[in-house]
Amino acid sequence: MIIEYPLTKANRIRLAQAFRLNPRVDLTFDCVIENQMGKAYVDHLEHPSAFKIAIEPFWYFAGEAQSPGGREMIQSLPPYTLFMPSPPEWVALAKETFGERLLPFDRYSFSPAQLSFDHLESLWQSFPDKTAIRRIDIALAERIRRDPDSMVPLTDFDSAEDFFERSIGFCMMKDGAMVGAACGSLACSRGIEVSIFVADEYRRQGVATALACRLLQYCLEHRMEPHWDAANPESCKLAEKLGYVYTGSYEAYYLRREQTPG
Repeated sequence: MIIEYPLTKANRIRLAQAFRLNPRVDLTFDCVIENQMGKAYVDHLEHPSAFKIAIEPFWYFAGEAQSPGGREMIQSLPPYTLFMPSPPEWVALAKETFGERLLPFDRYSFSPAQLSFDHLESLWQSFPDKTAIRRIDIALAERIRRDPDSMVPLTDFDSAEDFFERSIGFCMMKDGAMVGAACGSLACSRGIEVSIFVADEYRRQGVATALACRLLQYCLEHRMEPHWDAANPESCKLAEKLGYVYTGSYEAYYLRREQTPG
């Protein structure tokens, strides 16, 4: 049986020890271990052999993959899950369990160590429509959270107030509608995970760059790490334009749904 793991002080230490060999590709581990967001699961509360950390749809695994609990954890993966870097035995078990339903894809890591406030300011100053960009306040955050079609990922925060207190975001408004946003979709003591959304009709007009500049400048001013994990070449190109340094790629997996007979 898979059980949610209470995030007591002792259990947080056990989680950190269990996931010490997993590559750190985003802020998920920090968020869960600090009990900021996300959940942890085990196969036994007192003597766990298998561990899972999840901030939907991202899942990570550690411990004994071939234990009964490990196999149950893998079998419980729902469709549309992103199976993120985990020890090789977990990847092998997932491939054995799901076969061709488990689709590999590359993601790309970047370091924020070389970000420059002055460089970001020069990019920001070249954007012609500065007055349309504003910080996401509590009212806007509540509007985003209530919109079922919103592409801005704030649902892992407890409330609009929680987002405003622990994270940061900027948006572009046109005729009362939000056409772009850059925000911290995850937040922990290290910083935020950067997420950017721009409506189709406003792409390739410098909107993503301008929004990112405001977000990153805020992070630099407040000593928050703006973590950037890219899923496509467009995101990579923007990261490098902003001043991030590429540090390598890694392989993740997408679990598609089971095909039903026609």
